[in-house]
Amino acid sequence: MATRPAGELSPEENLALLTQAVWEQMGGHTDQCPPDKIPTFRQLDDLISTTAWGAEARNEFFLRWVIVEKISDKSFDGVSSFAQLAHLIWEEAEKTVPSAKHPLAPLIHAWHSRPVEVLPVRDADGNLRSDTIAPRIAMRESGTQTDRLYLSPARVELDGTGNQIVFPGFGEGNRTGRIPVLPVELYDLGVQAGTSRGGHGGAPIPARMLVKLAAAPSTSVRHGERFVTYNITLRDLRDALYPPTFLDGRSRQIRPVSYLWPRVREAIRIINQDARIPVLNPDTGYGYYHHLLRINENFGRIDLNMPISVVLDIPPEVEGGVQLPRRLDMWGAESAPAYRALIGLSFLWHEPGRTHAPLGGRWLRKTGPDPYDPLDDDDAIALAYPSSAKANRRELARRAWGALENLEEHGELRIDERRILPPESSPQ
Repeated sequence: MATRPAGELSPEENLALLTQAVWEQMGGHTDQCPPDKIPTFRQLDDLISTTAWGAEARNEFFLRWVIVEKISDKSFDGVSSFAQLAHLIWEEAEKTVPSAKHPLAPLIHAWHSRPVEVLPVRDADGNLRSDTIAPRIAMRESGTQTDRLYLSPARVELDGTGNQIVFPGFGEGNRTGRIPVLPVELYDLGVQAGTSRGGHGGAPIPARMLVKLAAAPSTSVRHGERFVTYNITLRDLRDALYPPTFLDGRSRQIRPVSYLWPRVREAIRIINQDARIPVLNPDTGYGYYHHLLRINENFGRIDLNMPISVVLDIPPEVEGGVQLPRRLDMWGAESAPAYRALIGLSFLWHEPGRTHAPLGGRWLRKTGPDPYDPLDDDDAIALAYPSSAKANRRELARRAWGALENLEEHGELRIDERRILPPESSPQ
C-alpha cells in the first residue's frame, strides 16, 4: 500500500498511513501500529462530537481545521463524514502549504489512548446491580488507611462563588477519628450555597448518580482498568433514582420522562462541571483536582431507551473498592442522612487489614467487634450530617444517632453500645 502514489490510495488507506505516522511521531513508537489502534472516519466523527473525553484533542483539531479550511477553496460533494472531509481538505491545503498540520492527527493520538469499553454490572433481571463495588480514591496518607474515596479530616470553606469547598489535610475537630468523610463537594453535589443541608427527604440526585455510575463497571475497577467507558439508558437512571417500591414495600409512582429528564439533565451538567476529587500527592504535598466521571451530553431522542455514554477515569491511586449495601438506591430516594451514613459505613466496614467485605451475603470480621471502634457524637455527625450548616451540635448528634437507629431497625447495621457493626447478612 505504501509503495503506491498517495493519489491512488483510498481514503481509508490514507487514514491508515496517517495513523501509522501519528503512532510513531506522537506516541514514540517504532513498531507497526496494531490494527485495533487504527480508527475509522466514523469513529473519529464520534470523537469530534462526544463531550465525555478527548477535549484537548478536539480543541487542537478545530484549531487546525480553521487553518486548512482557509487555505483550500475546493468543495467536496457527497462526503458525509466530517473527519473524512477534514482529511480531503488537508490534502488540498498541503499542496499550497506543505507545512500545514493535519487536523486529524491529535484525534488519532487521543484514539490510541481511548477508554476501554466495558459493560456495567447487572443483576439477573437486567437491572444495574445495587450491591456493587465502589472504587477507593487515595486522598492522603493516614496511618493504615491509604486508599479511600473518603477523606478525614478536611477543612471546609466558601470559594469566590459561594460554593463550599474542601481542602485535604487541614483538620479541624476530630483529627484522630476513623470516620471516612466524603468531600463536601461530592456529598452535596448540586445543592446551592446557602441551602439547608442534611435535613429530610432524599439525597441530591447528582450525588446519587455519581455514586451509582462510579460503581457500575465494578469488575473493571477491581481488576485494574483506569479509563473505561460504558453505556446505560435513561431507564436505568430512573430505576436507580426512583426505585419501584419504598422501603416499606409500597409501590412508588412511576415517573414519566417529562418529570425525570430535566432532573437527570441538570445532574449530568453538574457532574461534568463540578464532580472533581481532590487528590493529594503524599510525597510532594501538592494536590490536584481530578474529574472522576464524565457523561456524554450529545443526546438523541429523549425516551427511556435513550443510550447514555459514561466515562470513568480512575486515578492511579485507586486500589480495589468496597461493597455497597443492596438497598442503597432506596435509601437515597428516601433519606439523605441514612444514604450518606451507609456509604461512609461501607468504607469503614471494609478497611484492608482490619475488616472484611461480605462473602455470600454474610459479613465476616476477624476477631469479634474489636476492629470496629466505638463512635462518639462527632463521628455520628460525620457519617450522617458531614456538611450541615446547623450550629447546634447536640441536636445534630441526636438526629445522626436517630438515623443510625433507623438503619438498624431496617436490618442495615447493628449497634453494639457505640460500635456500628455490619449486618449479619445483607437485607433482602
